[in-house]
Amino acid sequence: MKRIRVGAIGTGGIFRGAHLSAYPDLSSCQLVALCDASAEALAAAEARMKELYKQKAKQAEERGDLSTAERLKQDLKEVKLYQDVQMMLQNESLDLVDICTQPNLHAPMAIAALEAGVHVMCEKPMARTWLECMRVVETVQRTGRLYQHNENWLWDPFYYTAKKLIDAGWIGEPVMMFLATAHGGPEGNPNFWNAETGGGGSLLDNGIHAVGASWYLSGLEKRPTSVKAAEPVGITIRMPQRILSGQFQQVRVEDDGHILIRFEHPQTGAWSTAHVEGSWSHRDSPDTVIIGTMGTIRFTHEDDKRIVVVEDATGSCRRVEATGPTWEYWPSSFYGEIRNMVECVRKGVRSISDENFGAECSAIVGAAYLSQKRGKRAVALTEFKRFANDIARRYPDSADTELMSRLLP
Repeated sequence: MKRIRVGAIGTGGIFRGAHLSAYPDLSSCQLVALCDASAEALAAAEARMKELYKQKAKQAEERGDLSTAERLKQDLKEVKLYQDVQMMLQNESLDLVDICTQPNLHAPMAIAALEAGVHVMCEKPMARTWLECMRVVETVQRTGRLYQHNENWLWDPFYYTAKKLIDAGWIGEPVMMFLATAHGGPEGNPNFWNAETGGGGSLLDNGIHAVGASWYLSGLEKRPTSVKAAEPVGITIRMPQRILSGQFQQVRVEDDGHILIRFEHPQTGAWSTAHVEGSWSHRDSPDTVIIGTMGTIRFTHEDDKRIVVVEDATGSCRRVEATGPTWEYWPSSFYGEIRNMVECVRKGVRSISDENFGAECSAIVGAAYLSQKRGKRAVALTEFKRFANDIARRYPDSADTELMSRLLP
């Protein structure tokens, strides 16, 4: 089968630090173009690509793998640089784009690529608002192209291994889980603190990882049905004075979000609940644990290995090393998500985290924001969607801005 030709849109930190390193290891695709409006970011990505590919080529030569070394050298010669997305889409015969821009560009870049006949994978969150996500969903349906919401936690060894153990019945039926994604804040980049750029704060940017992972672990056959801002913290600004761009500034998006999500099976009525924390003010919820009717799953590290610990009702423990696909090279979750989408494009099949998955994750966050605004009352996803669609009807030229103004602090 032919190699999938990939163009990268947005060559900042997440691309250079996480996505780029996957491409030399993937012979099934070729990174043929880099695009960024910033000449500085583009130059930094080109330099990092040259360094990485040359290093990998040298390592291949040292182990006698001359075909891989030649592939990497040739790929490096052929990569093109662009500062205009439309120019890249017109000039390059692309199969797939890898979107790593700020969230305000996710939907417009995805729509431009889809309408040019190119498949898309896009960093989280899918867009700033659920309304923007739905415009992408509609474009996917209209163009017949494939879309992947790049939630790398689904390809992380901890969560992948835990899901296999849940499916095997090791803890019985999943009932409840705590998933926290928290740190002190991305204070070095003011874009994260700008609602117009990011669509929200820590819950949308950071907590979205745990939102998607909680659905995956609960079982994608279930559906998210209702969301509640969790007592006592809810969704709030806890550390309002931050040094951003070298000076103290007032924070205007949430830096902590505690939410409850209910997932229900549409046929059997089975349900499970997740508590998610997305924080830039450090973790204060329980550590990650998945609770079933017969036991629990926790994550730990032992002797530089990732270990999934399964404990039953008697206190007996089983320890399983967390891995990607058994006996397969799996250097990172980003490698996993990129490889998955490349294989989906090669075979013409939909991704496990398709456009509907990404849009529902954004709807969960939107419903959580609405819950906070309504005094932490539980909000059904159907109720949130009616609320958002009503705003779209009333403010057709500024729906996203209006929705964000209604939902954010």
